[in-house]
Amino acid sequence: MGKGNFSDTNKMLEGIAEISNAIMEKNYLDDLLRLIVSVTAKITGSKICSILLLDKKNNELVLRACQTDSGSYNQRTNTPLGKGIAGRVAQTNKPMTVLDVRKDPRYINKKIAEKDGLVSLLSVPMSVEGEVIGVINCYTPETYEFSKEDVMTLTTVAAQAAVLFKNTELRIMKEIIQKELDDRKLIERAKEILMDKKKVTGKTAFELMRKQSMNSRTSMAKIAESIILASSFD
Repeated sequence: MGKGNFSDTNKMLEGIAEISNAIMEKNYLDDLLRLIVSVTAKITGSKICSILLLDKKNNELVLRACQTDSGSYNQRTNTPLGKGIAGRVAQTNKPMTVLDVRKDPRYINKKIAEKDGLVSLLSVPMSVEGEVIGVINCYTPETYEFSKEDVMTLTTVAAQAAVLFKNTELRIMKEIIQKELDDRKLIERAKEILMDKKKVTGKTAFELMRKQSMNSRTSMAKIAESIILASSFD
């Protein structure tokens, strides 16, 4: 990592803009996360940049994106909340720097760091309105003392990334819920058509659609669409 990269405000703003411009084209969260780590690595010049998201059910951080597929980093274990460096960052909602992760007793994945040549670490929380949703880690291949400007740069990127992720997550959930509602309306309409056409009960009509769905390996919504389309020609 070049020492000038982290504090290059123009690169930081360009990176944030790149994430913002691409967000509308990204329909899946994993694609968004990969984009974020890729842009962040480019902004900071990091050897490895990764995103760990908080799994609230298991109270641990799970690796969800890394800008490189090589090395051992992708095989790292999950980090319990409050443990290791990232776990502490997520728990306190404050950034942390480590001069050499291979020597720091708080760092959990020392063997992976040694294999992949990871030395200094800057870890910052991804939070929205005080709620931590994950952590961004940036590593250097050599000893590097992160400055206040470095921390501020990555904190800004992490904050923007967290908002983008949260908004995308909400948008996707809204789309899923809307699709479920639309599918139910289609199925109900198709059921009414079958009830009228075949003179059967609602339960029988639903079972007929379900059986057709299973036999054709097609969704109930698609079967319903076919029934509604066919009825329009009657």
